[in-house]
Amino acid sequence: MRVGRAGGRPSPREPEPFAHDVAGSGPPVLLLHGLPTSRRLWQLVVPRLADRFTVVPVDLPGFGDTPALPTGLRDPLPLIAGLEAVRRQLGAERWSVAGHDAGATVAVHYAAARPERVQRLAVLSPPLFPDFRPPWPFRWLRWPVVGDLLAPGLLALLWRGGLRRAVAAEGPEVDAIVSAFGRPFRGAGGSRRFLHLVRWGSPREVLARTAALLPSITAPTLALQGSRDRLVPRDFAPRAAAAVRHGVAAEIDAGHFLPLDADGEVAARLAGWLAPPA
Repeated sequence: MRVGRAGGRPSPREPEPFAHDVAGSGPPVLLLHGLPTSRRLWQLVVPRLADRFTVVPVDLPGFGDTPALPTGLRDPLPLIAGLEAVRRQLGAERWSVAGHDAGATVAVHYAAARPERVQRLAVLSPPLFPDFRPPWPFRWLRWPVVGDLLAPGLLALLWRGGLRRAVAAEGPEVDAIVSAFGRPFRGAGGSRRFLHLVRWGSPREVLARTAALLPSITAPTLALQGSRDRLVPRDFAPRAAAAVRHGVAAEIDAGHFLPLDADGEVAARLAGWLAPPA
């Protein structure tokens, strides 16, 4: 597995590529994670795809090994620029893109802004509509002052078991993956760094803008949902598939964290969808 890191040697006018891994060979596939995870969300899926694809899981800014942006996740333009830097570093003219959770929203913005670069698109557990309600801990953390006071306790609960209980998959490898999600937010300033990311604007306004982009998506799009997802409503995947020009919705027996809970089926679905037509 080859590894790319933010902080290479870009020209002064080019943004730094986000931290990423590169595995396998074949048509390139970009994998985007959601909140509050990292590129390690895809760790179980990557080996299953690497025999057919060049797989590129990326850390979005503020997560994993990619430094946070001053704007956090509010502005899609720096996110698109960082992903374009990864694509150029990879030497790919086009690639397919798969995003989970908040990574699905980033994938939609990227596909809408760079349609000539996206061959196929997949959105997993996609919170793409303004009626989405973030989980209650994140709603509390977004409150001014109150969120700052609650953040240390809420984050301690999140990293010490709350997130692990939300992932149905078991085993030491999954334990290590989930534990790694919290690494950038531990220690001095960890709560402040996390608040910087979760306060990304009004969900209703931001997701209304995201939903408005769906009709402009030209890449064939798979919307994949877990039948036991308690965070994203079950009708969001069919709604997303209906809103794009060439969309298909599918449901699998899993919870919210599809790449961990159902890595084999997710890999099979992605491989079948992202393989270029004969």
